[in-house]
Amino acid sequence: AGAFPRRIGHPYQNRTPPKRKKPRTSFTRLQIAELEKRFHKQKYLASAERAALAKSLKMTDAQVKTWFQNRRTKW
Repeated sequence: AGAFPRRIGHPYQNRTPPKRKKPRTSFTRLQIAELEKRFHKQKYLASAERAALAKSLKMTDAQVKTWFQNRRTKW
């Protein structure tokens, strides 16, 4: 007798097959130390700087980009 019809699930769930969630990436202590050191000096990186840092730390460009984005939220 509620005013709202009962909804079961979400309509968008049935459109695409569920994607497997990527496991959380864990960085080494060295990688984190280097990222923190760089962040302390520079809060934003240009794409060339980001690519160079990623290469030196054996990380992807996207990983460095995301790490900096996440780190700035805590700054």
